[in-house]
Amino acid sequence: MMLNIAIVDDEEIIRLGLEKMITRFSSDYRIVGSYEDGAEALAAIGAPDLQVDLIITDIKMPYMDGLRFIELVKEKLPGIRCLILSGYNDFEYARKAIQFGVDDYMIKPVDMQELSQLLQTVDRRLSERRESEEQLAAASKQQKGQELEEQLRKLLQSGGAAEHEATSLLPELQSGRGAVMVFRTSNRLAHESLLHYLDESKDMFHHVVVMENNLIAVLLSVQEDSKQPERSLRAISLRMMDYMHNRSGGFIAIGESVLPQGPGGTWHGAYVEALAASRHPFYKERETFAMNLKDLPAKAEQWNFNMPALDEQFKTACEMLDSHTIKHVIPLFFAEAERGKAGYDEIMHMAGHLFYTLTTKIDGFLDALYELQGATFDFHRTVASHFAMRDLKEWLIAIVDQVVKALEPTRNASSKRVIETVKLWIQEHYREEIELTALSETVFLNASYLSFLFKRETNQTITEYITSVRMAKAKEYLKDRLDLKAYQIGELVGYADGIYFNKLFKKTVGVTPQKYRNQTSGSQ
Repeated sequence: MMLNIAIVDDEEIIRLGLEKMITRFSSDYRIVGSYEDGAEALAAIGAPDLQVDLIITDIKMPYMDGLRFIELVKEKLPGIRCLILSGYNDFEYARKAIQFGVDDYMIKPVDMQELSQLLQTVDRRLSERRESEEQLAAASKQQKGQELEEQLRKLLQSGGAAEHEATSLLPELQSGRGAVMVFRTSNRLAHESLLHYLDESKDMFHHVVVMENNLIAVLLSVQEDSKQPERSLRAISLRMMDYMHNRSGGFIAIGESVLPQGPGGTWHGAYVEALAASRHPFYKERETFAMNLKDLPAKAEQWNFNMPALDEQFKTACEMLDSHTIKHVIPLFFAEAERGKAGYDEIMHMAGHLFYTLTTKIDGFLDALYELQGATFDFHRTVASHFAMRDLKEWLIAIVDQVVKALEPTRNASSKRVIETVKLWIQEHYREEIELTALSETVFLNASYLSFLFKRETNQTITEYITSVRMAKAKEYLKDRLDLKAYQIGELVGYADGIYFNKLFKKTVGVTPQKYRNQTSGSQ
């Protein structure tokens, strides 16, 4: 950066000598003024067309000495830098000069090396100050931009009282019809490409507001003399789509809305309409498109989320932690939504229901999800960030897969503990009438899930295990309690009906209770 220097000295030979010396030091040092006294210099320095960073001045000059000159020039330009020259090695002069904010003090004749070092020091300090000022200015500009963006975000999201402030917030948009464009992007690269394009086209897009990670709103104006403002807006959309084609590595959905004329039109209303237009074909495949809600035919009827059989299958699969079935059923929900041409809000409602079922029917699902996605995970924000229904469907299937895999080690260990508890309970209560519901309540599980889990872990049904325990006890009684009849032993092991006990014993063991007793007692 250039260092602009003014020299003030009543001796011309000194001034000329300093000029030659300084210009030899560096091409970044430029002499912008040479004055023979302080009064002349004071009149010139500070003019709009003269930029001075450093003044080198003699102390002893006619009309106005150097110290008085510095005092006055500092009042005029507080940030200017000063070096004092004097033929008097007088500490008192130096002390006063420092009080007036002089950077340094040099004795005539000037030492070339000393002057060079002083200029380097001044140049470095000026550069640091300029850099600091630029950083402060940039930070201030950024803060003001962020504050304005936050105000505009509130205006678009809620309207209300903020609508009354729109005129002061958006003075440059008052010359034409206000319009809002909403852009949804399919990935981060498309988002960044879009922001780059909008930044390069500031003359067209007055205010860019990032609403969410993949959602950008633009406020602009369409000329009043345009008979068809919607057509003008579509022309802008087509230009953007042409630019983004093969550049973004993704897709963009554009929603357009022109504020209606008259008092009824609001920025909030236009934003809501443009957002809905950008989301209209959500259930379709990924594609780049531009849409105005007014161009669309009204839906004959709203699609209602009502699939009880599928819902029950999904809940059961969740309770059983059957990831294969869960991942099979989720696409069926979305297929029904697409078949019914469900709107964006209806699909969001369905996704919320599926997520609620996952979190309530799979123990530990939410904790595992936070562990995988981070503590700041927000379901609704994450769902809204998806570009198309297919993206949302694939995301749901992916998180189910991730969470189930994360839960499996703990779940398997827990399952083994549950099964051992159930077995022990059956062994202690085999004499009683055992109901599956009561048994499942002892381990705080759903009855159907307990049956599934027991079969998976033991390769037996619960009924088969109860029977095996009872038959084992019956064998013991038949060998050890010869005083008891077969039907009495049946009662002891939980079968009040002696005939049923005989049939079940023969089916399980292969012989009747009496024959088993005869065989075992004969072998003793």
